[in-house]
Amino acid sequence: MSYELRRKRAHTMVARLCLPRPLTAELLHQHMESVRGKKIVVQSATPRMLEVGVCGLWIAVAGESFERIHHAPTTSLVHRQQFINHEFGHMILNQEQELLSAERVALLAPLIPMDAIVYALSRSQFTDEQEALAEAIGDRLALIILADAPEAAHGTQTGFGRVL
Repeated sequence: MSYELRRKRAHTMVARLCLPRPLTAELLHQHMESVRGKKIVVQSATPRMLEVGVCGLWIAVAGESFERIHHAPTTSLVHRQQFINHEFGHMILNQEQELLSAERVALLAPLIPMDAIVYALSRSQFTDEQEALAEAIGDRLALIILADAPEAAHGTQTGFGRVL
């Protein structure tokens, strides 16, 4: 798929989410929990994950009331949010398929029973179409948060600078 088609598809998929506005990272997280019907726990990737080149990982485990997003550690809040947005992109694509083997996930997250892993989506490269589309969705989410930032910070302004 071309870059432009991918961008348009991402725009359409995000528009269908009926995101709350003005959108913030916190509201996006809450909305995605509502869409998924589960709490989404976000945390830094483990050293083992980093050793094998994972910079983002979404894991769902059978029987748990939450899903996990692991991301590479970074001091940049924007970079951290982009890792998270990318994994939200996978969730929006609703890819409930295993892209990593259960054995590999068990190596990365040994406390999760291998037979309980429902799916895990790993971000380590951008060569395949699903990764590229998830990144385009993540970019679209970031652009909305950026565009909404002034309104989120100060409220809706009238022509006289007053909030209605």
